[in-house]
Order: sequence, then structure tokens, then C-alpha cells
Amino acid sequence: MSSHVALPARNAERRTLVVTFDPAFPPTSGADLRNHRNAALAAEFGPVCLVSVRPQAVEAADPSIRTEALSIEGEALSGSIGWWRIRAEHRISRSALTRLETLVRDFRPDTVLVEGIGLFKLLRPLRGLTKQLILDMHNVESDLAGQLRRVDAKRPAVAAITAGLGIRRLERKALALVDRIWVCSGQDRDRLMALSRHKVPVDVVPNGIPHTAHSPETLPAEPGAGNSFPVILFIGHLGYPPNIDAVERLAGSILPRIRQALPGAKLVLAGRNPKPAVRALAGLPGVELVENPKSVAPLLSRAHLSIMPLAAGGGTRIKILEAMAWGVPVIATPLAAEGLDLVENEELLLSDTDEGLADMAFGLCLDADRRARQRINAHQAVWARFGPQAIRKAVRGGLGLDEADA
Repeated sequence: MSSHVALPARNAERRTLVVTFDPAFPPTSGADLRNHRNAALAAEFGPVCLVSVRPQAVEAADPSIRTEALSIEGEALSGSIGWWRIRAEHRISRSALTRLETLVRDFRPDTVLVEGIGLFKLLRPLRGLTKQLILDMHNVESDLAGQLRRVDAKRPAVAAITAGLGIRRLERKALALVDRIWVCSGQDRDRLMALSRHKVPVDVVPNGIPHTAHSPETLPAEPGAGNSFPVILFIGHLGYPPNIDAVERLAGSILPRIRQALPGAKLVLAGRNPKPAVRALAGLPGVELVENPKSVAPLLSRAHLSIMPLAAGGGTRIKILEAMAWGVPVIATPLAAEGLDLVENEELLLSDTDEGLADMAFGLCLDADRRARQRINAHQAVWARFGPQAIRKAVRGGLGLDEADA
């Protein structure tokens, strides 16, 4: 059972240790954007240490956050702790655990926030070292495993089902070990609460607009048409299987349908670590690949549309929030927009099929007034509900500070 130790008194400083697998700096894709943002907002309530299991390649530039790594590049491998219950669990060396335990005793956090079920092996060692232990579930992994099974038809069905059941058992064990769970959406909260009799508090801490300091709070003008209209943008980790499936459908099915009516249509795929299958798409007509962009702002500023044909995925899609924050109209599958509670036909357009997504894109390109209304509605909605103030309030509640002040 999890221990519920008294938290700091009203208005007291909250010390928070955030534990991730990969370094959260520089934040470029979904997981590190969320991890870094959570750490930055927690730093508004007290000292924060952001620690990664893997070595840091770049020194963090945020002076409000202390950063540490539990592994050193090039050091000899020591034995790993625990055993693998599921493939999604990360390897954690004994030396990394020793460094973490030393760091916890030195930093003396009131709260330890652990990233995802992949770091399950750390929950038991941390349980006795902190007043409040929180698991931040970017995805409900058992649900995501089922989605990936449907996308990956080559994977043996029995093995996939067994893996899903293993993840579910591990999630139930985690619920019994921690004091709180963070999830990205109300849908994920409902899924998680149905898993176990352990009624641990589950807080919705949504993904927010990334890079808000460099995003336009005032709706920017729509880019000119020129010879390339529309410019369709997809931003995401291009080594992640659901994104690979999405961009293959974009380039191979959706874009050609749009180009039949709008020959100048162009597709820009941008993200880190593209797999060879994604690189091969750059040879198709109208397709451009931007690998590991230093900034996505120039790409967003010249995009007319963002199409997101995701057939699998968990949490909520940061790429949708980012596009809308820049006034880029979004057309997506219902699953891609799940958990965001955006208004269909006003703030975004939805279709389950590649043909439907292409036809919606074509229709929106021909209707400048409708495009303008969608840009305005989406921009206003995303800044109000997923901007810094809204996410700060969610992080405060997720840390239990509202309860401490009650």
C-alpha cells in the first residue's frame, strides 16, 4: 500500500524531483515537452530537480531547474535492477539506482514525479524515500498496446494480447504503490480507474501548448498561397510507429488525392529520427522531409493545413495544440483528437478515412471564410484551455497543493 505522509503546510515551499528515462532537454517531441513543462511549472512552487536515467547530451539552459543524470556516457555497464515483466520496461542499472537514492537523500523532495510505467522498477525503491510519489502516465499503456496491435498486423495476435495483459497487471501494481497518478485526459482517467480497486487519486494534467514563449498569442495572418497551396504540415517523432503509419498514409494516399484537384499541394514531414521508410517518402511528388528541425516555428508560419491521420496513440496530441496555437487549421482522425474535447466542424475537422481527410482538406482550401473561422475558433480555444495558465493550475492541483491549502 502507498503511504500518505503529511505534506508541507499552507504556502510552504514544495520540493519536487522529476524522474525521466531520456533527458527532457532540449524538449523537442511529446514526452520531453511534457516532462520539461511539468518540471518548469513545478518550479513555480519550489525547487525542482529534473533527473534522467540516460546520460545528458546537452546541458539544460533553464536556471530555475536543477538537472542531473543517473548514467554517465561511456561508463562500464553494471547489472540491472529487477526483472522485465513487459517489454516496455526500461533497463535501469544498479549504479543508476544508487545515484538516484543518493540524490533523493541530498535533495529531500516532498514529491517525486516518475515518468511512465517504463520506470516501474523505480517505484518500490522510491516509495520509502518521499512523502508523495506520483506516476505520470503519458499514455495508458495497456490501451495503447491494443491500438498498436490493430495497426501492426504482422505481430502475432497471441503474443500481442499477452503483452497487453502484462502491461495491465503492471499498471494495477503501480496503482497500489503510488499516492497519485497523472494522466493527459478525462478518457485516460476513466480507463485507468476501471483497471483496479485501488482508488488512488487520478489527476488530469493535460498536455499544453509547447514552446509558448515562441508561439503567437495573437492570431497570425494566414500565409500567402503562392505556387504551393496548400502547404500541409505533419510534425512528430518520425521513428514512432503510429507516426510512421500516419505519414505513409499522408504521402501515399491523402496527398495524391488532394493533388488531383490542387496540383501545387505540398506535404512537409518534420521530426526527429526518421526511419528509412519515412526518408523514402521524400522521393514522392510534393513531399519534403525536414529532419531534426532546430525550430518548428518557420514550418508552422508557412503551413496552410495540418492533417493528422493517426490510427493509434495515447495521451493527447501535442502536435494538434501546437498547430492550432499558430492558427493552422487541423484535420484529423477522431483518435488523433481524442481527449482534447475540441468542437468538431468549428475548431477542427474529423474523419476516419483517408478519403474523408483528403476531401475535407480540399473543401477547406476552397472556402476561405470557413478556413478563417476555424483558425479563429481553434486559436482562441487552445490558448484558453491549454495555455500556460490552465496547465499551471492543473500541475498545482496534481501536486496536491489545492488540497494542502484547503
